Amino acid sequence: MPLAAIQNPPRMTILDDERQQLMRFRDLVLAEPELHARLRAAANQQDFIALTVQLGAERGCIFSAATVETSVREQRQAWLERWL
Repeated sequence: MPLAAIQNPPRMTILDDERQQLMRFRDLVLAEPELHARLRAAANQQDFIALTVQLGAERGCIFSAATVETSVREQRQAWLERWL
């Protein structure tokens, strides 16, 4: 490992931590069909984002609505690039 990397380790930003928390919550959703069903029942994207933040917090996964919105946008873009 280069000396510079040891002296100046990369710092995790709040956004990185929120993304990790969101990924942890995603894993919980994939493992819990009832949780998955609750999220799928959201009437629109705003409700989905609010419910995601709420249910995540209830399970100890703390992230903002902005982090969820960014993730949704990135996933949608990745899907479009893959299939179109």
